[in-house]
Amino acid sequence: MNAILKNPTPLKGQNILVTRQESSDHSLSEKLIGLGAEVHNHPLISIHPPDSWDSFDEALNQLNKIDWVVFTSRNGVLFTFKRLVELGVSTKILKSLRIACFPAAEEALRQKQIETDLIPSHHQSEGLIQELKQLNPSGLCFWLVQAEEPRYTLQEELLKMNAEVMISTVYCNRIPKTDFSPFLQLLRLKRLDWIVLASASAVRNLFSIIPSHWDCEWSNSLKVACLGEITASAAVSHGLKVEIQPEVQDFEHLVQAMADHVSNDEGRT
Repeated sequence: MNAILKNPTPLKGQNILVTRQESSDHSLSEKLIGLGAEVHNHPLISIHPPDSWDSFDEALNQLNKIDWVVFTSRNGVLFTFKRLVELGVSTKILKSLRIACFPAAEEALRQKQIETDLIPSHHQSEGLIQELKQLNPSGLCFWLVQAEEPRYTLQEELLKMNAEVMISTVYCNRIPKTDFSPFLQLLRLKRLDWIVLASASAVRNLFSIIPSHWDCEWSNSLKVACLGEITASAAVSHGLKVEIQPEVQDFEHLVQAMADHVSNDEGRT
């Protein structure tokens, strides 16, 4: 069911906590507010450039040996372009490479007029691995452009397939240096209907700021929406009940799934 087509404000009356760092050109909060939600934005992650660009700069100097570049996130694309601009290197150099990525990264690349060659139907590393296997990656060089502490599944599986792997860290996640008391007040007083978690790091940071004397009651009535299997697994491992985890890992499908869920609940009451 597409609740948004039937009702332009299907999230009216819903109090939703957004825990990601927003940007003016890619705002989850704006999408939710546009559907009638009351949004509370309290980022649990702050995105920063890496401490060192050495691994990225070294890969640029060996671009002629790279066959594929793999972007696993939108942030990976954005920080790559920022670094290229800083170095005075044309972004057109990426057009000489085959590119594999997930939907959010593909959207960011498309905005930069860069076409992609492979988007796996299953939007996790495992899905990308299965499709790369079909390409016989033995002997090919893959440049993985990623966060500071990624999953190592993709790297390990490519090496098993006798591919060469180069890894560049282009951004890192940090817990924001901020006062979380308003955030905790919302949770303690149960003034929220939903919390949106977009990464496993956000889940870990959430539980790092929950006071140790709190029991699990704060989350009993809280609905959880997660972006991606890894995020959902992290949430479940911490005792949260995940209501929404869209198959397609992007905010458009997350918001649509939340709207459908709320509409279905209202239809049953």
